[in-house]
Amino acid sequence: MDVTAAPNGTLYAKWNKNSCVAEGTLITLADGSQVAVEDLTGEKLLLVWNLFTGTFDVAPILFIDSDPYTQYEIIHLFFSDGTEVKVISEHGFWDLDLNEYVFLRNDAAQYIGHWFNKQTQDGNGNMIWTAVQLVDVDIYTEYTTAWSPVTYGHLCYYVNGMLSMPGATEGLINIFEVDATTMQYDATSFAADIATYGLFIYEEFAEIIPIPEVIFEAFNGQYLKVSIGKGLITMDGLIALIERYADFFTEEDANIPDDQDDQNGHGNHNGQGNGNHHGHNNGNGNHNGHRRRGR
Repeated sequence: MDVTAAPNGTLYAKWNKNSCVAEGTLITLADGSQVAVEDLTGEKLLLVWNLFTGTFDVAPILFIDSDPYTQYEIIHLFFSDGTEVKVISEHGFWDLDLNEYVFLRNDAAQYIGHWFNKQTQDGNGNMIWTAVQLVDVDIYTEYTTAWSPVTYGHLCYYVNGMLSMPGATEGLINIFEVDATTMQYDATSFAADIATYGLFIYEEFAEIIPIPEVIFEAFNGQYLKVSIGKGLITMDGLIALIERYADFFTEEDANIPDDQDDQNGHGNHNGQGNGNHHGHNNGNGNHNGHRRRGR
């Protein structure tokens, strides 16, 4: 499925869970501009990193989770270029040293000294990524709101320029080996994993966990058979995780166009290559298709 052409339904968050970032955090849109997370609407398309193509890409918002004003424990992250991010509970970031997403929680100080992926621009205004180092962590309480978007198909997005992943996605991510230079799934090991563990088809998966096909597709359910086979998640854990996310949705007007059933793959739509920390071969993807609205 083309992840920028999500089914033409209306999905919206119906309950909250505070594994997020604080209000005021800037989320990067498809055109490279930024908007405060509390000002996002489901009509926005977000900049994401596509691990299948090793390129910047765009994706619609699947839902926006939020929690109201109260006192939260803030995990305040400080990076070497001056970037700061306020995390609530946990949030994932791409760790270039470990070559995978890691969840930074109130023990985030253990990652001080690690390098993380950040989106930036080169001297010609082209979108690239660079490496920034986590240099300090401060933990305190603050009266604020909590927000956590999730993107269709990729799940990830950029917070204050940092490539990030929402909380409670363990078992859904870090499934396949990634080439550290290209930030793309290694084709040989990817094929070997699928040959070894196989893929779910929706009908098979729905017999185990009866969820709508749109949710199966949104979370790349076919690859969860690999995750289970590798021991990254148990079936009980998967059931709990999928049920958690299924509870986010009420589906209305789910009039899925016929052409959606025939679309597949993970290429970036009209993309122009990828960025890297040396500033070469960079670009962005354009979008078309239907959009989702989160709340």
